[in-house]
Amino acid sequence: MIFFETDADPTEWFPLPLHWTDQERDQDEMVKWSVLCAEIVHRRHKKWWRRPRRLALADRFLQLAEAHPHPNIPAHQAFLHSGDPRRVPQPVYALAVSSEGGDREVELRTIVQAAEENPVRPPDVVEFHSDRMGRGLRCLRLFGDAADPAVSLTYGWWSEDHRIYASVRTVATEPSWLTANITVFDDFARSIWLNPAPE
Repeated sequence: MIFFETDADPTEWFPLPLHWTDQERDQDEMVKWSVLCAEIVHRRHKKWWRRPRRLALADRFLQLAEAHPHPNIPAHQAFLHSGDPRRVPQPVYALAVSSEGGDREVELRTIVQAAEENPVRPPDVVEFHSDRMGRGLRCLRLFGDAADPAVSLTYGWWSEDHRIYASVRTVATEPSWLTANITVFDDFARSIWLNPAPE
């Protein structure tokens, strides 16, 4: 398995374990993980955050851990962005996909959902460069109800070294928030690299 690695700020970006297998034992592990994440967020923001509530933060992390893997979003790994402690952490999903032997550009556009039908407006697809992953694409796509759309932001690359497509995706219900914070996700996407043999 190819692992997605990142050197993004570990006090803002948290690896989210996706596969808890033993319900009773893993519940304890999820609680410990959630409390640890909450403590990190609290310490990072306590200078300006007047009413830090560790238990509320831990509960948010725990609910996200219990809700994943998300059945509608394929992922091999996930990360949580917790830049603002007043918001629920934002999940970001990482997926490695084998080539089907077709045209690389067509397959890459499929990976980032640039070819998906959209009743709201055409997806915004731009070339996206990462020093670690090379040339890729970034696709910002509105979908769902035209009056109240959701938004997905997907990055994708072809890795010649590993002979796979790599994608990083987040989905939000607030298009204005996601577009206002797009540089945060751009920076995270550029922090990603692939590791076939993690320690």
